[in-house]
Amino acid sequence: MFGVVGLDRVIVWQDDAEVLQLLRYASERPHDSTELSARFGASRVAAAVAREWLQDPVELCRSYRIESGEIEVTAHCNWGCVSCPVATDPKPRRTMPMSLFEEIVGKLTAAGASYVTFQFFNEPTLDRYLSQRLEVLAHHGMPLALYTNASALTTAKIEDLKRTGVLKDLIVNIPAVDEAEFAKLTGSRSYHHTMGNTEAALRAGLPVHVVVNGVGARRERNLEEVERHFVPLGAQVYPSLTCDRAGELGGEYAQGVRVEGRLTGCGWPVQHVNISVTGALFLCCNDYYQREVFGHVGDGSIDELLSGEPAVALRRKVFGVDEAPEDFLCRRCHNQLPDFPARDFRPIATFG
Repeated sequence: MFGVVGLDRVIVWQDDAEVLQLLRYASERPHDSTELSARFGASRVAAAVAREWLQDPVELCRSYRIESGEIEVTAHCNWGCVSCPVATDPKPRRTMPMSLFEEIVGKLTAAGASYVTFQFFNEPTLDRYLSQRLEVLAHHGMPLALYTNASALTTAKIEDLKRTGVLKDLIVNIPAVDEAEFAKLTGSRSYHHTMGNTEAALRAGLPVHVVVNGVGARRERNLEEVERHFVPLGAQVYPSLTCDRAGELGGEYAQGVRVEGRLTGCGWPVQHVNISVTGALFLCCNDYYQREVFGHVGDGSIDELLSGEPAVALRRKVFGVDEAPEDFLCRRCHNQLPDFPARDFRPIATFG
């Protein structure tokens, strides 16, 4: 017995081992349908085609299912975390105009996005339009997962989050509760603001998740201390899967990933829409410098942009249909490693 998971996260269970062999065999390279039918049976091939488990290589990578819109409402951050490229190469202050934001949210709503975030290596509570943006989300019925360091999460902003009712989750980055350790890890002096504002959000009844960034024994020690402080207050606390952002970080965060040959797929480009502070659509949450751009939100609907040739061409590289350039972002990313435990997409050929 095995199951095939589609982009809609629905599992289709199968008990025919020959179907699994068919999918493994066909995943290695393009095959003529006549050959597949002769080897595995015409009925199996026809059923796999009907379920879109087998597709013409030309049509591959046109499918997607939008889960979230990742909107860069600000380009700047007031921290310089050691686990983030901002620490060594901070970006200048930029804020997304409200007119552009309204267009983006309207188009994401029409495309069926489940929720939005305001994150991309930035701090959204520094956004001078935050209150207005919440009103726009409320108008469209669009939930918000707010990733923040809470340093500027004032009482007024907490009240706005409660009043508008758009908050899905409040995810707060607190890598340590020891003040000196906190300062080392975040490069900031906002310890008391972050701690106090997070506790105020909990008292207000917001759904607070505290994430602990880091690696190794240091993170485990800090995680225990953060749990002791925040779990009794009602927060959910968990470690964050910290990575080197596709090779941008060195030192203890460096992963040294280098994937040769054809790439093997990733769930991110088919589930999440990354939109920059200027309205550009780009490939991935790990693309700090936004190198892999495939359109602008003003050029059409989200569906038109995601099904356009520039987007499809990028996904064909990510999924190994076409050879990716040697300097392609994904060659340095852990999401391309078949044994990466948090990988949400695995090619059929890698299953035993």
